[in-house]
Amino acid sequence: MEAVRALLTRWEKLGGWIGHGAGQVTTSAFLMLGQAGAPGRGIWPLTLYPGTGRGGTEVVFQHLAAREPFTDRALRAEFLRRLNELEGVDLPEGKLELRPSFRLSVLEKDRNRELFAETLAWFRDCWENREAA
Repeated sequence: MEAVRALLTRWEKLGGWIGHGAGQVTTSAFLMLGQAGAPGRGIWPLTLYPGTGRGGTEVVFQHLAAREPFTDRALRAEFLRRLNELEGVDLPEGKLELRPSFRLSVLEKDRNRELFAETLAWFRDCWENREAA
């Protein structure tokens, strides 16, 4: 749980915000970028489900495929490659149009938390620089 709190804090320091699902049984946290409440203007790389057993992280490649700059499959593949650097994560390239997941418990390792934070900063930079490309 502490690793999840640290992740959410770090995301906010990167300029993101946390959107929360409205589920009555399972809650979720969306790592959002963009203006809160502006339809179609935001983007999110992941949805966290901290209450599901040991917790899960859903990577939303399916949604990213419809949002610039991640309509570029090569950028989604790079995002996948970076996530697969985390010990305990092994997402296949065949999932680049789907919503694969991995356990939140991988964030218990210090090195994984650092790599994950770097990956999220890379994601933010890609999105912020989308119009310059």
